[in-house]
Amino acid sequence: MTDNHARRYKVTIPDRLRTFYAGDFERYHLKFASAEVSGWGNTTFQLALTPPTWLNKDDDAINGPRGEWEDAKHHVPLFVTDQALYAVANLADPACPVGWYHEENWSDGPSEGAASLDAFLASLTPAATDAEDSASTPADPGQEMEWAEDFGDDGPRAFDVAHDDD
Repeated sequence: MTDNHARRYKVTIPDRLRTFYAGDFERYHLKFASAEVSGWGNTTFQLALTPPTWLNKDDDAINGPRGEWEDAKHHVPLFVTDQALYAVANLADPACPVGWYHEENWSDGPSEGAASLDAFLASLTPAATDAEDSASTPADPGQEMEWAEDFGDDGPRAFDVAHDDD
């Protein structure tokens, strides 16, 4: 599932992330994460799975004609929440630390999150721990596209038909 990112950016995908996508990753869809994120403060976010690619994310800092965030190749989006805030895994570390990325803050890179993918996943809860109306939820629980179809083996998965820029 992460092969396109590896091909496009010429990076190695850590085994831990490959194991995540080979397993029951769907069980984390629409779970909640509490975090302090620059621009959002300390809040709870509901997370929607998003395909692990920067294609079709409408992020000019990455996909624009002069995409400025050169470090994007070392991060892959796992989840998205309101206002295109992404939980991203750092591919440069085998533990895959998870941070928070938003296009408006691209020059700073992702905000600090969990020390590893495992720590991040362990911190997720099935319900908001804050008052219901204070949790940030995705505008569309299907978020961005029909994620189940995009992750399915027979789905169109637009990110699989991308071509290298070289």
